[in-house]
Amino acid sequence: MKPEKEFDCVEMKAEIQERLLREVAELGEEEAQRRRAERLSRDPILGSFLRTKTADGRESVEHTPAA
Repeated sequence: MKPEKEFDCVEMKAEIQERLLREVAELGEEEAQRRRAERLSRDPILGSFLRTKTADGRESVEHTPAA
């Protein structure tokens, strides 16, 4: 018998996707995308990565896929 997993990545993905779909339904696509970009820029890890990419001129916030 397998031990119960503490972390299930498929379940986590489904929960995140559901949350994002609810956000779009409540706020509309443009506002939801703006808020995702804002959250990304404030994230301690992803925000740093995004700023590096933006500073390099290779990508901009508007063209970066939201999480």
